[in-house]
Amino acid sequence: MKPYCFDHYFEYNELTAMLNDLRAEYPSLIKIHSICTTPENREVWACEITNYETGDILSKPAYYVDGNHHAGEVTGSMVAAYFIYSLVTKYRTDGTIKALLDANSVYAIPRISPDGAETYLTSAEKLRSVNRPYPFEKPAPGLHAKDMDGDGVIRIMRVESPNGAWKESKKDPRIMTKRQPSDFGGKYYNCYPEGYIVDYDGINIQLAPNKWGLDFNRNYPMGWFTEVRQPGAGAYPLSNPETKAVADFVISHPNICSAVTYHTSGGCYIYPPGTMPEAKADQRDMRMFKEIGAMATEETSYGCFNIFDAFLTDTVNYSSGAFDDWMYSTQGIPTYTAEMWDLAIRAGVPNVYPRTVPLTAAQQEEQEYLCYKWIDEHVPTVKSGAPFKRWTKFEHPQLGKVEIGGVDFKYTWQNCPPGYLEAEVEKNVAFCVRMACTMPKLKIDSLVSEKAGEGVYKVTAVVSNVGYLPTFVCNEAKRLKVDKELVIKADTDGEIIIGKSVRSFGHLEGFSGINAGYVQGGVNTFKHDPFTKKTEYVVKAKEGSEFTLTVSGVKAGSVCRTIKLS
Repeated sequence: MKPYCFDHYFEYNELTAMLNDLRAEYPSLIKIHSICTTPENREVWACEITNYETGDILSKPAYYVDGNHHAGEVTGSMVAAYFIYSLVTKYRTDGTIKALLDANSVYAIPRISPDGAETYLTSAEKLRSVNRPYPFEKPAPGLHAKDMDGDGVIRIMRVESPNGAWKESKKDPRIMTKRQPSDFGGKYYNCYPEGYIVDYDGINIQLAPNKWGLDFNRNYPMGWFTEVRQPGAGAYPLSNPETKAVADFVISHPNICSAVTYHTSGGCYIYPPGTMPEAKADQRDMRMFKEIGAMATEETSYGCFNIFDAFLTDTVNYSSGAFDDWMYSTQGIPTYTAEMWDLAIRAGVPNVYPRTVPLTAAQQEEQEYLCYKWIDEHVPTVKSGAPFKRWTKFEHPQLGKVEIGGVDFKYTWQNCPPGYLEAEVEKNVAFCVRMACTMPKLKIDSLVSEKAGEGVYKVTAVVSNVGYLPTFVCNEAKRLKVDKELVIKADTDGEIIIGKSVRSFGHLEGFSGINAGYVQGGVNTFKHDPFTKKTEYVVKAKEGSEFTLTVSGVKAGSVCRTIKLS
């Protein structure tokens, strides 16, 4: 198959072509199917990746990734696409990937909103999740963003006014900074998104509600609220066909152990709960999030933080209905939201969390100055041409004389410039591979028989979980009672006279639990699920008969071992 380069953002046809090429070239490693046909007749593709020669996709512990819950956050979609491409094309040459896919499954939905992303990628439009009218069928009164001057970018529009709240920055005239209370006698402006006004009365200019206000990441049935409390939430939980398809996919693949959903921007990995402080959540699970998140920091330099503690400025009317909260707090699946790319970090702005205190006008001005300086030095062009437009006079059809200028927000602030895309996807995929390796790993350490009498044999087995995650994955899964216990099954040509042929085997801890009972002084008071269990059978059978032991779990996969009785 032809090689694909990740130095630009894939439109729908190129993404689809890549997935089809991978399926045709590597049929033993990847299957793709549509989980939803959108209103504009695009498919939401889901990929199921494993070495099918070593077992069915549902028979192995699974890792999940997705991108483009938010249509404009196309860097996240490209990380998911590159993860798919890397796993399949590097299987034969990368020992870690080979071991991963031999023993595990990977699910990936690279573009949850193909309609919205296509609009974002092929026009000047900015949007949250999808290009469907919401909450109004027709554009509401007020100013709507639009590329008025035809340069392919929606920028900033400024209108000179003695009552203006903005002035040019002394650091850089391209930057508009807040007018100080004592400022008089200069040039002042009102600033708006470049656009047109519905029902303009000739005087007042108010921003209109977003014509495409749906937010897929507020549409999940965990802490869901109506539009009054949570803008973008939709008519009811999973009211969007795309989000319902994602939820149905997750539920129909119960072997998913952990997940990452890819967004932009912010330069961080954040983890639930997003509905309560971390101090009130299960502390063993929070430690797990931190330990895995430390690997994300190693690979990407991005910090790892709890959503509620680090991001929320309003801890009463917090954001709700999010995918990561739904995954963790209803399905028991630990899930990170990865915020790819952060221009401010690149520009040397300290990456300080929690971001709960608004910036002052002076701090905002300084950060914009550093960002503009970095763009000047590192981004000669972006998709639409020059990243900046100097303030340029324009005859607006409603406002008369205005000036339009500013930066191409879409490919500097919201997404990385194309020249930085390859490095961004590579470092985040490196983390994905490491995170996927944390899943439970069952092992039958020993299976031995000894003669206990004429035609009677005692069989002893030792079974372990040598993975990082326990077979119940996290304590939240136990709290929700969605932790499916292991099943142990014995098969023999003879008769099992002591021991059940099929029974529950409880859970096995992973090495992530090794500190759960650690106390100062080096004493391990661990009292939870063991890492290793021994089980015994007494079998009546002919000498040389076979005895097979199988241990399996929904999220732990399956191991099997056979001996001859002697």
